[in-house]
Amino acid sequence: MRSPPISVRRGTPTIEAARIMARENIGLVVIVDDTSPSKPVGVISERDIVRALARGVDLNRPVEEVGTTNRLVVVSADTPLTDVIITMRENRVRHVLVVDNEGDVVGVISIRDLLNERCAFYDVESSVVEEVSAD
Repeated sequence: MRSPPISVRRGTPTIEAARIMARENIGLVVIVDDTSPSKPVGVISERDIVRALARGVDLNRPVEEVGTTNRLVVVSADTPLTDVIITMRENRVRHVLVVDNEGDVVGVISIRDLLNERCAFYDVESSVVEEVSAD
């Protein structure tokens, strides 16, 4: 999980969000409001930007016009990973926002995070098998 999440304020040019994604090597930035910088009002992803480019949208348009603001996919910090995977799959998204009990965004889980978690599990499992086999 990326915590704290990278965010931009409403009104930020989409090109700036793209620059942040490239610099931070991330695929999604959380959009927040000036009045409540911990409350997510939207997200903008690499996919959103590619779709905007394909439609000829000026990347100087504000992030809230290019990103997703009407259907945020969120989980709580204590959601089991299997439920996170199910949520991502059902909603066909590559990222979910992690929110606390007050709805403040505390992190972002990406498909990459899940793959890294799975790889780490297999590394540990392989080590245990090798140790047991050596005895």
